[in-house]
Amino acid sequence: MKENIVFIHGLTGTRRAFKKQMDYFGHGYNTYAYDLPGHGKDRGQEADFTLEHLTRQLEELYERERIEKAHICSISYGCYPSTIFYKKWKEKVSSLCYIGGHYNSDSPLSRVLQHFWTNDYGNYTEWLRNYSRDLFPKSNVIDPYAIISSKLYYKYGHELHEKVLKDAIGHRLHYDLRSDLMKVGIPVLWIMGDHDQLFKSSITDLKEVIPHAEYKEISHTGHAANMFRPIAFRRMYEEFLKNMASEGIGRGL
Repeated sequence: MKENIVFIHGLTGTRRAFKKQMDYFGHGYNTYAYDLPGHGKDRGQEADFTLEHLTRQLEELYERERIEKAHICSISYGCYPSTIFYKKWKEKVSSLCYIGGHYNSDSPLSRVLQHFWTNDYGNYTEWLRNYSRDLFPKSNVIDPYAIISSKLYYKYGHELHEKVLKDAIGHRLHYDLRSDLMKVGIPVLWIMGDHDQLFKSSITDLKEVIPHAEYKEISHTGHAANMFRPIAFRRMYEEFLKNMASEGIGRGL
């Protein structure tokens, strides 16, 4: 029987963020994706964007699809529901893959988040414009990845209810995800784009947090590495899953 992979998108995105991966891995796995609250059919509406609800949403997917165990692959903020779900239901998770993952640490990223947590710029449009720019700073004079990421974040962030992104900042500042990650005992693949400097600043102690984590960078890409370079990501994730299978680790249906 096929193993399962659950894909979790990040802020401002939708389940389609992993369409190419689902099409490819769907040949050998049962693949699933869903929209976070306020991002799908309810886009633009005020949503119950609490960590409790985000975790329950993943639980409901497992129940609805009768998933007993799955590999979970998340991008960016998706690392929060995926890790908290694992903390609660360890027996239901075979492995964790983080793309552009991050956690609470004293870093340039946390300082950007703190600034936009305490400053509202008078209106959401202005706040989001500045937030999108500062969240994806250029790593050098010519950095198309930062420009593209910033523009897309602003465009699709403007479609969301303003409370969603602000609630997410609160989670990242006040929830101790780092402590949860230190207790992860299953295989972990952590992938970052080589130009994703701000988010990489938050994981400088990753080897202390998850000593067994397999860390990889995808060259010539930014934050959403699986979208900028889907084939490169696919190869890394496929190798990771195959190595698990060959070692007989974490198999579950």
